[in-house]
Amino acid sequence: MRKPWTVIVPLLLWPLLTWLSPGEAAARPNLRVDFKTRASVQKDVILLGDIAAVRGSTQSEVEKLSRVKIEASPLPGEVRVLGRDLVASRVARSGLSTRIANLQIPEEIEVERQGRIVGRDEIARILEDHLQKLIGDAKKTVRVRELQGGERVIVAADPVSWEIKVSERFQQGGSMPVSLRSPDGEREFRFSARVEIYSEVVAATHYLGRHQVLEGKDLQVVSRNVALQPPDVLTDPKDALGKRMTLSLNGQEALRKSAVEVPPLVKKGDRVTLLVEKNHFRITAVGEVKEDGREGERVRVVNISSRKEIHGRVIDAHTVQVEF
Repeated sequence: MRKPWTVIVPLLLWPLLTWLSPGEAAARPNLRVDFKTRASVQKDVILLGDIAAVRGSTQSEVEKLSRVKIEASPLPGEVRVLGRDLVASRVARSGLSTRIANLQIPEEIEVERQGRIVGRDEIARILEDHLQKLIGDAKKTVRVRELQGGERVIVAADPVSWEIKVSERFQQGGSMPVSLRSPDGEREFRFSARVEIYSEVVAATHYLGRHQVLEGKDLQVVSRNVALQPPDVLTDPKDALGKRMTLSLNGQEALRKSAVEVPPLVKKGDRVTLLVEKNHFRITAVGEVKEDGREGERVRVVNISSRKEIHGRVIDAHTVQVEF
């Protein structure tokens, strides 16, 4: 009487044994997936492990389920709502639907992308660092004084590397459009910025009179906004030392190239030696300079003996070579 049952029982269990593999049959009773109604993420992709707590089974099964991709994450600081059908379809697409088919998926799951607000001061520093590298001159300093327009900037909590675009004329300073694009290229923030570029220039330490010969105590190096300086402003004191002023200048004012000149070696009224050299003879006489002259310049001179006015070239502070 017992023999027929020995055949019937295996036949009844056969569909169940073919539906579950040996590993799944052992693991399924211990697997548990508890979905959340709200979740927070940091990365670009929402995983099953972000919106549900996967427990039980083997560690490999838990990790495999947790890594199932559900949907792209929202932008930093924003929220994306996942519907039940979307979550179920993503799980089914992964081939793991049999493991959570009987688990309850909420009708909606709100997922927020963690982010932080980037203030205007931080944006100004980001722009300053970028522009400073573009200039490549340690003697110049970039300052972003104003940022206008643009929406609130929210970025991922992780460090962000920006793609920055600025006007090609930024080295001139002034107001100009700037933009910051996120690394993924999905968001671009546009602003109007007032850029100031400071450079070292030579300025007077005190009042300088016309024809004053400049010494080290007369000059100082200061940082000034280049946009407010004349194009021929001096940047190196060496270009002014030993020269004389062509005009008067107040203290703290910047020096221009046109404001200084090489002082004359000879001045009107100076007594000099008039030198005539030709082949094998050399003649000298005493003369009087009739106009100021620098080294190598032609000046009018008068021979004291003959009172004849002639022209000669300034050799040094005491000699004028007369053309013969």
